[in-house]
Amino acid sequence: MTGSNTPPLPFQDEDPAHHPAADFISAALARLASGARGRRSDFHVIGIATLGADGAPRLRSVVLRSFEPHGVRLTFHTDSRSAKFAELSRDRRAAILAYDAGAKLQIRIEGQVDLHSDDADSAAVWRGLPDGARQIYRGARAPGMRAEPRVLDETVGEDEAERHFTVCRLTASMIDVLYLRAAGHRRAIGVTDGAGGLAAHWVAA
Repeated sequence: MTGSNTPPLPFQDEDPAHHPAADFISAALARLASGARGRRSDFHVIGIATLGADGAPRLRSVVLRSFEPHGVRLTFHTDSRSAKFAELSRDRRAAILAYDAGAKLQIRIEGQVDLHSDDADSAAVWRGLPDGARQIYRGARAPGMRAEPRVLDETVGEDEAERHFTVCRLTASMIDVLYLRAAGHRRAIGVTDGAGGLAAHWVAA
């Protein structure tokens, strides 16, 4: 479901390919940014793929916490005891997949993730979290750890929970936007330069 504050998709009444590919990608990213602000947005929960220790792909959903169009950087959170944290510690490469069903818009982003755990950065974000969000990190057992039902709800103290909390920031190197247009799908790929610049081109869908 697309939220009411979601920016309209540009060029809906015409062929997006009549415009620069970079403009189309930027417009799609502006729509992605709305996912961090609105729980009703299809872009609020996105998929992230990492690499396991065995080289096999690992895929799960995360909540998009923030998105910075300049430099194309997005943020999500995780637990430092999780497999996701271990995988990103070994190999910072990751890929994001987001899909807005109402707009028929798919966004894929590849890049590298910086992890902030038990540091000043994570502490600043932790202070702004509501209690419900903090509760996720109070579990006494690591995510994915086998446990008997009777101990599943055991918790740790606030200080230990904060040490589990991790801010993950992915900086994009590649962006791939696909628009499932009834009159003909349109797809554009862009490569970032790390300083806010984007080199983009149209490709066959």
